Amino acid sequence: MKMAYHKKTSKNYTQYNCRILDEILDKIRTISVKEDISINEVINQSLQFAIDNYEEKEEVS
Repeated sequence: MKMAYHKKTSKNYTQYNCRILDEILDKIRTISVKEDISINEVINQSLQFAIDNYEEKEEVS
């Protein structure tokens, strides 16, 4: 499954600090430049894609 990035989608943001692995941030920066969108927008769209495609593990009894 591939992901397509788009220009800014929303204006309601909450500032939240988190740590990101250097190699992941490097890839995010590359996508940001290639797609001509902000780093924040890459992160938000990537997180939304992950959430939308999240499948819960089946509970083992």
